[in-house]
Parts: sequence; structure tokens; C-alpha cells
Amino acid sequence: MNNEALIRYKFYLCRKFLDKLFDDKLITKSQMRKLENAVIKRLAGV
Repeated sequence: MNNEALIRYKFYLCRKFLDKLFDDKLITKSQMRKLENAVIKRLAGV
């Protein structure tokens, strides 16, 4: 598996988890966007 595919898969898993938290009303849309941006920065630094 190449590095780009691995990063995409990790982000997919993260996004799925954040969607679940949002659907359960544990986080707001704003918090979800902030977490997504933090994850993207983290994955890009790998």
C-alpha cells in the first residue's frame, strides 16, 4: 500500500468517526471542521 492510499484511508476512518460523533450530537459542525483540519495537518506531517 503506498503512502497516499494509507493517508486517505486514515482520513476516511477519522471522518467516519467524526460523522458518528456529530450524528450523536456530541460535537458541533464547527468542532468537526476544526478536528478535520487538525487531522489533515497531522497526517500531512507523517
